[in-house]
Amino acid sequence: MKALKNSVFITLCLISLCVQAQDKALVNTSNSPYAKLHSINMTDVTWTRGFWADRFKVATETMVPNMWAIYNDPKISHAFENFKIAAGLDTGSHSGPSFHDGDYYKTLEAVAVLYASTKNPKLNEMMDNAIAVIGKSQREDGYIYTKAMIEQRKTGSKNQFQDRLSFESYNIGHLMTAGCIHYRATGKTTLLNIAKKASDYLYNFYKSASPTLARNAICPSHYMGVVEMYRTTKDLRYLELAQHLIAIKGKIEDGTDDNQDRIPFLQQTKAMGHAVRANYLYAGVADLYAETGKDSLLNTLNLMWDDVNQHKMYITGGCGSLYDGTSPDGTSYNPADVQKIHRGIWS
Repeated sequence: MKALKNSVFITLCLISLCVQAQDKALVNTSNSPYAKLHSINMTDVTWTRGFWADRFKVATETMVPNMWAIYNDPKISHAFENFKIAAGLDTGSHSGPSFHDGDYYKTLEAVAVLYASTKNPKLNEMMDNAIAVIGKSQREDGYIYTKAMIEQRKTGSKNQFQDRLSFESYNIGHLMTAGCIHYRATGKTTLLNIAKKASDYLYNFYKSASPTLARNAICPSHYMGVVEMYRTTKDLRYLELAQHLIAIKGKIEDGTDDNQDRIPFLQQTKAMGHAVRANYLYAGVADLYAETGKDSLLNTLNLMWDDVNQHKMYITGGCGSLYDGTSPDGTSYNPADVQKIHRGIWS
């Protein structure tokens, strides 16, 4: 019995330490009042041998360096080159998909995580050089999207969010997350300051944007990103923005299942549409619930979880597959206007 009591005491102490110390975790819920689970800091685990040690070695020595090389090579991906052109450090045109910025931020985030574990000064230098260019590419008002800004350098216009199928918000969302993690890994605020300016821009934009204009939420990583910015900076405006983003989801006349905006989120009963976009949405709502504890959010999330877990998830944990289908709610028998679903979550 004494051994059992000691074991319980040690476990409780470890849990307490994890909750207190995990402000440098990938997701910082150390002060989230409604979070039930907490991560440990990025520096709290060292892999020595075995399966995960092998995977970490591959990621450190091969995978992440290779991805960094690809995204920084203008002959292959043009992702970093887009930032250089937008910053006025080079000439040319945007090349690659509209979500290139976001993928570069995610790669930068991976380098930051590796730095947290390895403290390799080369990784720190790589990030510093990239962040300096990213900062120069940002507009004074905080807007940052290389595809638009490269064009704006040529025309002098300052348009934004003109194409609802563009990935501006998605890109900014991953900038937010990368900025928070880079700050936790290095203690530097260079990328976080860029993310703050972008977050402030979104806050001001959404204050006056109509639901139709604000529907630019393809793969809404900014739902998660803005909550993580709130956790990192304690700026209540970011939590306010997160609540607003969920509130306006679906307040348009021509929403689609493909983008989960046919009906407002709180009225949804089944997981529907594009699997990636759906899971970004659900993760963002879960983050918001962890901060606010609103039962309406959790009730709808539980419906989504039950539907996905019981009907729409592979045994491997995968959700959705690469194919084109049609919306069960928006199907038309006219081939000219049938509503497409890509990477359907029910598949």
